[in-house]
Amino acid sequence: MKLPRIILTLTAIIGTATAVYLPVSAVDYGNGAMSYSAESALDNGTIVQLTGKDSNKVKASSQAQLQNMFGVTIDRSQLPVTLSSDGLENEVYVAASGTYNVLVSTQAGTINKGDYITLSAVDGIGMKAGTEEKTVFGRAVASYDGKGVTLGTATLKDTTGKTNKTVKIGSIPVTIDIKSNPNEKSTKVKVPEVLERIGQAIAEKQVSPIRIYLSMGITAVSIIAAVAILYSGVRSSMISIGRNPMSKKSIFRALLEIILTSILILIIGLFAVYLLLKL
Repeated sequence: MKLPRIILTLTAIIGTATAVYLPVSAVDYGNGAMSYSAESALDNGTIVQLTGKDSNKVKASSQAQLQNMFGVTIDRSQLPVTLSSDGLENEVYVAASGTYNVLVSTQAGTINKGDYITLSAVDGIGMKAGTEEKTVFGRAVASYDGKGVTLGTATLKDTTGKTNKTVKIGSIPVTIDIKSNPNEKSTKVKVPEVLERIGQAIAEKQVSPIRIYLSMGITAVSIIAAVAILYSGVRSSMISIGRNPMSKKSIFRALLEIILTSILILIIGLFAVYLLLKL
Protein backbone atom coordinates (compact mmCIF):
# COMPACT_ATOMS: atom_id res chain seq x y z
CA MET A 1 0.00 0.00 0.00
CA LYS A 2 1.50 3.31 -1.08
CA LEU A 3 1.63 5.88 1.72
CA PRO A 4 0.81 9.58 1.08
CA ARG A 5 3.83 11.87 0.95
CA ILE A 6 3.87 14.93 3.16
CA ILE A 7 6.27 17.81 2.36
CA LEU A 8 7.39 19.77 5.43
CA THR A 9 8.43 23.37 4.70
CA LEU A 10 10.21 25.37 7.39
CA THR A 11 10.18 28.98 6.20
CA ALA A 12 9.73 30.93 9.42
CA ILE A 13 12.93 29.72 11.05
CA ILE A 14 15.60 29.06 8.44
CA GLY A 15 14.01 30.23 5.19
CA THR A 16 14.85 27.01 3.35
CA ALA A 17 12.68 24.07 2.31
CA THR A 18 13.19 20.62 3.73
CA ALA A 19 11.17 17.62 2.55
CA VAL A 20 9.93 15.05 5.02
CA TYR A 21 7.70 12.09 4.17
CA LEU A 22 5.21 10.92 6.76
CA PRO A 23 2.39 8.31 6.62
CA VAL A 24 -0.43 10.63 7.72
CA SER A 25 -3.64 11.93 6.15
CA ALA A 26 -4.23 15.03 8.34
CA VAL A 27 -1.74 17.10 10.26
CA ASP A 28 -2.10 19.19 13.42
CA TYR A 29 -0.11 22.44 13.23
CA GLY A 30 -1.02 23.68 16.69
CA ASN A 31 -3.03 26.85 17.34
CA GLY A 32 -6.13 24.93 16.28
CA ALA A 33 -4.98 24.51 12.64
CA MET A 34 -5.07 21.24 10.69
CA SER A 35 -5.10 20.10 7.07
CA TYR A 36 -8.22 18.45 5.65
CA SER A 37 -9.62 17.10 2.44
CA ALA A 38 -12.55 19.09 1.03
CA GLU A 39 -15.57 18.01 -1.00
CA SER A 40 -14.78 20.86 -3.43
CA ALA A 41 -12.30 23.69 -3.75
CA LEU A 42 -12.84 26.27 -0.99
CA ASP A 43 -11.73 29.90 -0.80
CA ASN A 44 -9.68 31.06 2.17
CA GLY A 45 -11.99 32.45 4.86
CA THR A 46 -14.78 29.94 4.25
CA ILE A 47 -16.55 28.69 7.40
CA VAL A 48 -16.56 24.90 7.24
CA GLN A 49 -17.97 21.85 9.00
CA LEU A 50 -16.93 18.21 9.05
CA THR A 51 -18.82 16.12 6.50
CA GLY A 52 -19.84 13.59 9.15
CA LYS A 53 -18.79 10.63 7.03
CA ASP A 54 -15.08 11.30 7.38
CA SER A 55 -13.44 13.28 10.18
CA ASN A 56 -10.68 14.26 7.74
CA LYS A 57 -13.02 15.90 5.21
CA VAL A 58 -14.78 19.27 5.40
CA LYS A 59 -17.32 21.26 3.41
CA ALA A 60 -18.76 24.76 3.49
CA SER A 61 -21.10 25.14 6.47
CA SER A 62 -24.79 25.65 5.80
CA GLN A 63 -27.24 27.73 7.82
CA ALA A 64 -29.45 24.66 8.24
CA GLN A 65 -26.63 22.99 10.19
CA LEU A 66 -25.51 26.04 12.14
CA GLN A 67 -24.53 24.02 15.20
CA ASN A 68 -21.99 22.02 13.16
CA MET A 69 -19.64 24.93 12.42
CA PHE A 70 -16.09 23.69 12.93
CA GLY A 71 -13.54 26.22 11.71
CA VAL A 72 -12.39 28.45 8.84
CA THR A 73 -10.15 27.75 5.87
CA ILE A 74 -6.93 29.77 6.04
CA ASP A 75 -3.99 30.67 3.82
CA ARG A 76 -1.15 28.20 4.33
CA SER A 77 1.29 31.13 4.42
CA GLN A 78 -0.21 32.10 7.80
CA LEU A 79 1.26 28.95 9.32
CA PRO A 80 4.92 28.86 10.37
CA VAL A 81 5.02 25.18 9.42
CA THR A 82 3.05 23.74 6.50
CA LEU A 83 2.52 20.15 5.49
CA SER A 84 1.13 19.09 2.13
CA SER A 85 -0.14 15.64 1.29
CA ASP A 86 -0.77 14.29 -2.19
CA GLY A 87 -3.23 11.88 -0.53
CA LEU A 88 -5.73 14.66 0.35
CA GLU A 89 -8.20 15.74 -2.32
CA ASN A 90 -8.75 19.53 -2.51
CA GLU A 91 -6.51 19.96 0.52
CA VAL A 92 -7.36 22.93 2.73
CA TYR A 93 -5.96 24.27 5.98
CA VAL A 94 -8.56 24.78 8.69
CA ALA A 95 -8.25 26.74 11.95
CA ALA A 96 -10.64 25.98 14.80
CA SER A 97 -9.32 28.68 17.14
CA GLY A 98 -7.37 31.93 16.96
CA THR A 99 -7.97 35.06 14.90
CA TYR A 100 -8.17 34.67 11.09
CA ASN A 101 -9.78 36.36 8.10
CA VAL A 102 -13.35 35.16 7.53
CA LEU A 103 -15.63 35.78 4.55
CA VAL A 104 -18.66 37.83 5.64
CA SER A 105 -21.69 39.41 3.98
CA THR A 106 -23.93 42.40 4.63
CA GLN A 107 -27.04 40.20 4.84
CA ALA A 108 -27.75 41.28 8.45
CA GLY A 109 -26.40 44.81 7.99
CA THR A 110 -23.14 46.49 8.88
CA ILE A 111 -20.73 44.46 10.96
CA ASN A 112 -19.03 46.48 13.69
CA LYS A 113 -15.94 45.56 15.65
CA GLY A 114 -16.97 43.33 18.56
CA ASP A 115 -20.15 42.02 16.91
CA TYR A 116 -20.82 38.28 17.03
CA ILE A 117 -20.55 36.51 13.68
CA THR A 118 -22.75 33.63 12.57
CA LEU A 119 -23.56 31.91 9.26
CA SER A 120 -25.47 33.76 6.56
CA ALA A 121 -27.82 32.26 3.98
CA VAL A 122 -24.80 31.76 1.71
CA ASP A 123 -22.94 28.55 2.61
CA GLY A 124 -19.60 29.20 4.26
CA ILE A 125 -20.13 32.97 4.51
CA GLY A 126 -20.63 34.74 7.83
CA MET A 127 -22.80 37.70 8.80
CA LYS A 128 -23.63 39.76 11.86
CA ALA A 129 -25.44 37.64 14.44
CA GLY A 130 -28.80 38.85 15.69
CA THR A 131 -31.04 37.44 18.42
CA GLU A 132 -32.55 34.54 16.45
CA GLU A 133 -29.46 32.44 15.70
CA LYS A 134 -28.64 29.79 18.29
CA THR A 135 -24.88 29.53 17.58
CA VAL A 136 -22.17 32.07 16.81
CA PHE A 137 -18.81 31.48 15.11
CA GLY A 138 -16.81 34.19 16.87
CA ARG A 139 -16.41 37.97 17.26
CA ALA A 140 -15.41 40.49 14.62
CA VAL A 141 -12.06 42.21 15.13
CA ALA A 142 -12.80 44.76 12.41
CA SER A 143 -15.84 46.36 10.78
CA TYR A 144 -17.41 45.73 7.38
CA ASP A 145 -20.18 47.81 5.79
CA GLY A 146 -19.87 46.70 2.16
CA LYS A 147 -18.51 50.07 1.05
CA GLY A 148 -14.85 49.20 1.26
CA VAL A 149 -13.04 46.31 -0.40
CA THR A 150 -15.65 43.93 -1.79
CA LEU A 151 -14.77 40.42 -2.92
CA GLY A 152 -18.10 39.75 -4.59
CA THR A 153 -21.87 39.85 -4.31
CA ALA A 154 -24.58 37.27 -3.72
CA THR A 155 -28.27 37.35 -4.60
CA LEU A 156 -30.61 35.99 -1.96
CA LYS A 157 -34.03 34.58 -2.79
CA ASP A 158 -37.11 34.08 -0.65
CA THR A 159 -39.08 30.85 -0.28
CA THR A 160 -41.02 31.56 -3.47
CA GLY A 161 -37.82 31.79 -5.49
CA LYS A 162 -38.08 35.55 -6.04
CA THR A 163 -35.04 37.77 -5.57
CA ASN A 164 -35.03 39.11 -2.03
CA LYS A 165 -31.86 41.21 -1.82
CA THR A 166 -28.31 41.46 -3.08
CA VAL A 167 -25.57 41.40 -0.47
CA LYS A 168 -21.90 42.27 -0.67
CA ILE A 169 -19.17 39.90 0.47
CA GLY A 170 -15.90 40.90 2.09
CA SER A 171 -13.28 39.57 4.50
CA ILE A 172 -12.53 40.67 8.06
CA PRO A 173 -10.51 39.15 10.91
CA VAL A 174 -12.65 37.18 13.36
CA THR A 175 -11.65 35.62 16.67
CA ILE A 176 -13.03 32.08 16.51
CA ASP A 177 -15.14 31.15 19.52
CA ILE A 178 -17.94 28.78 18.51
CA LYS A 179 -20.63 28.78 21.21
CA SER A 180 -24.28 29.48 21.97
CA ASN A 181 -25.38 32.97 20.97
CA PRO A 182 -25.24 35.16 24.12
CA ASN A 183 -27.80 37.51 22.55
CA GLU A 184 -30.33 34.84 21.60
CA LYS A 185 -33.88 35.59 22.68
CA SER A 186 -34.90 33.09 25.30
CA THR A 187 -38.30 31.48 24.80
CA LYS A 188 -37.93 29.40 27.94
CA VAL A 189 -40.60 29.89 30.58
CA LYS A 190 -39.06 31.52 33.63
CA VAL A 191 -38.94 29.30 36.69
CA PRO A 192 -37.70 30.46 40.10
CA GLU A 193 -34.20 29.12 40.66
CA VAL A 194 -35.16 27.46 43.95
CA LEU A 195 -37.99 25.50 42.33
CA GLU A 196 -35.75 24.54 39.42
CA ARG A 197 -33.12 23.17 41.80
CA ILE A 198 -35.70 21.21 43.81
CA GLY A 199 -37.14 19.72 40.61
CA GLN A 200 -33.69 18.71 39.35
CA ALA A 201 -32.77 17.25 42.75
CA ILE A 202 -35.88 15.05 42.76
CA ALA A 203 -35.75 14.02 39.10
CA GLU A 204 -31.93 13.90 38.90
CA LYS A 205 -32.18 15.52 35.46
CA GLN A 206 -33.30 18.70 33.72
CA VAL A 207 -37.03 19.25 34.25
CA SER A 208 -39.27 21.28 31.94
CA PRO A 209 -41.03 24.34 33.41
CA ILE A 210 -44.49 22.89 32.68
CA ARG A 211 -43.73 19.84 34.84
CA ILE A 212 -42.45 22.02 37.66
CA TYR A 213 -45.60 24.18 37.66
CA LEU A 214 -47.89 21.13 37.42
CA SER A 215 -46.06 19.63 40.39
CA MET A 216 -46.57 22.83 42.34
CA GLY A 217 -50.30 22.73 41.53
CA ILE A 218 -50.69 19.09 42.56
CA THR A 219 -48.77 19.72 45.79
CA ALA A 220 -50.90 22.77 46.64
CA VAL A 221 -54.18 20.92 45.94
CA SER A 222 -53.07 17.93 48.05
CA ILE A 223 -52.07 20.11 51.00
CA ILE A 224 -55.28 22.16 50.85
CA ALA A 225 -57.45 19.02 50.62
CA ALA A 226 -55.62 17.33 53.51
CA VAL A 227 -55.82 20.44 55.74
CA ALA A 228 -59.50 21.00 54.89
CA ILE A 229 -60.46 17.41 55.77
CA LEU A 230 -58.38 17.50 58.95
CA TYR A 231 -59.84 20.83 60.07
CA SER A 232 -63.39 19.70 59.36
CA GLY A 233 -62.85 16.41 61.25
CA VAL A 234 -61.29 18.03 64.32
CA ARG A 235 -64.00 20.69 64.50
CA SER A 236 -66.80 18.13 64.18
CA SER A 237 -65.16 15.92 66.83
CA MET A 238 -64.86 18.78 69.31
CA ILE A 239 -68.50 19.73 68.81
CA SER A 240 -69.60 16.09 69.18
CA ILE A 241 -67.64 15.66 72.41
CA GLY A 242 -69.19 18.83 73.83
CA ARG A 243 -72.67 17.55 73.06
CA ASN A 244 -72.15 13.93 74.10
CA PRO A 245 -69.11 13.39 76.39
CA MET A 246 -70.02 9.71 76.83
CA SER A 247 -69.21 9.00 73.16
CA LYS A 248 -65.67 10.31 73.44
CA LYS A 249 -64.10 6.96 72.56
CA SER A 250 -65.97 6.52 69.28
CA ILE A 251 -65.42 10.17 68.41
CA PHE A 252 -61.64 9.82 68.86
CA ARG A 253 -61.69 6.71 66.68
CA ALA A 254 -63.45 8.65 63.93
CA LEU A 255 -60.97 11.52 64.36
CA LEU A 256 -58.05 9.11 63.95
CA GLU A 257 -59.56 7.83 60.71
CA ILE A 258 -59.89 11.42 59.46
CA ILE A 259 -56.24 12.15 60.32
CA LEU A 260 -55.10 9.01 58.49
CA THR A 261 -57.23 9.96 55.50
CA SER A 262 -55.63 13.42 55.38
CA ILE A 263 -52.15 11.92 55.56
CA LEU A 264 -53.03 9.41 52.80
CA ILE A 265 -54.27 12.22 50.51
CA LEU A 266 -51.04 14.14 51.09
CA ILE A 267 -48.89 11.04 50.40
CA ILE A 268 -50.78 10.28 47.17
CA GLY A 269 -50.35 13.87 46.01
CA LEU A 270 -46.60 13.89 46.74
CA PHE A 271 -46.16 10.53 45.04
CA ALA A 272 -47.94 11.88 41.97
CA VAL A 273 -45.53 14.83 41.98
CA TYR A 274 -42.56 12.47 42.22
CA LEU A 275 -43.78 10.42 39.25
CA LEU A 276 -44.45 13.58 37.20
CA LEU A 277 -40.91 14.84 37.73
CA LYS A 278 -39.13 11.51 37.54
CA LEU A 279 -40.72 9.98 34.46
